[in-house]
Amino acid sequence: MNPSLLNRFRGSLLGFKVANFISPEKQILLNWEIINQKIIIDLINNEKISRETCEAIPLILKDSSISPGEFTLIILPLILFFHETESLLYEQLETIKQYNDINPENIEKVMIFRKIINLILNKEKPLLSYLLTISPSLEKIETFLDNRMTLTELKKQFRQKTTLDSNYLLLSLYCFYRTPDNFKLSILQASQFNYPVILGITAAISGAYNGYYGIPVSWRLNISLKDQENLLYQQISQLWAKWAGVDEPLKIIGSIETQVINSLKVNNRHGLQKQ
Repeated sequence: MNPSLLNRFRGSLLGFKVANFISPEKQILLNWEIINQKIIIDLINNEKISRETCEAIPLILKDSSISPGEFTLIILPLILFFHETESLLYEQLETIKQYNDINPENIEKVMIFRKIINLILNKEKPLLSYLLTISPSLEKIETFLDNRMTLTELKKQFRQKTTLDSNYLLLSLYCFYRTPDNFKLSILQASQFNYPVILGITAAISGAYNGYYGIPVSWRLNISLKDQENLLYQQISQLWAKWAGVDEPLKIIGSIETQVINSLKVNNRHGLQKQ
């Protein structure tokens, strides 16, 4: 098992939660988090989404119309869990589709996002070159970066909600790739669009890339002071252990934590030696 992947799982799922603290639309993100947690519990117990969770999606969101970006965020644990296996993720999407009116475009965008997360979790480099091959819709990122387009210019160009809806992934990747090694700066840039989907997707991507320990300590403290958040923290560990093939993940969480901490110490020591 690779303990560093636990750090990245946590970074993606808790990075999304961190976005709550700087979003003006906290309730929307909270509703997505509720479904996230239900899916995590389903995966820990049965390695698939349950009928109950599928049926709860429209009830929790109180809206039968779900945009592709929203759909990606509410099923984020599923995407992480099946990031290596497209066919198994597709089976889960078909299950959700049985109980919800899901637009085919939503499924298509989820599959694109799965490829992105798979590249990030597998540390493919050069990352941008790989990203540009995933979908023609992402090729504009290179143009934005080459032309050094500013955030202000993009905000003017993509100010309509319908435009944001159809370009959320492009803009999220732009915010991430301008400062890929800095979670905080990517999130602050994404927040300028005042659109929770872009904020959430950027947080999920940057969190997967930088890991939980790449999130600023002051921001991490916001999600580690309450029992409910601590429970989610442990559930994510159990989710990762289940993904790694552990039948009873609760029994090995302690040893996993030790491996992660030791791995980080070794990496930090090597970094200091290089300096």
